[in-house]
Amino acid sequence: MALRPWPEDFLRKKAGIGCPQCALGRVDETEHGLRYYAGAVADGYLQRRGPTPGYSVVIFRGRHVGEPQGMTPDEHAAFWSEIVVVSRAIEATYSPIHLNFQILGNQDPHVHVHVVPRLDPDPAPALPLPASAWENARALSDEELAAQVEKLKQALRVT
Repeated sequence: MALRPWPEDFLRKKAGIGCPQCALGRVDETEHGLRYYAGAVADGYLQRRGPTPGYSVVIFRGRHVGEPQGMTPDEHAAFWSEIVVVSRAIEATYSPIHLNFQILGNQDPHVHVHVVPRLDPDPAPALPLPASAWENARALSDEELAAQVEKLKQALRVT
């Protein structure tokens, strides 16, 4: 595999200059998903296209922070507490066997967590999802997305 340079603007975005998440703000809908959770410091979005049903992204909505180690202890605790709330709604709605939590930030250096439900059957039980699971993901229709978001909101009211 050939090594490649990081995008020219990566370090600026990581520092908060031109961060797309900060510019976007706390919107109800993004190009990637629909918000079903708006907490004190985080928003949870069901993704339109994902490797498994319920795939969500939880975005830190405090100040700009490029990586988790840049958070204060209070920010870290509040953010992860809200990820737990979102995770419980995903569990109640989709009944996964397990949840994967991925913190990447390679394309979007603003703290966010990908919550990936692992169901039964699964393309790679007890292993990371293969690239093919992501590549072959089917996009939800607007109606499917709205219906699943409503189920997640209902689960949030109950949990």
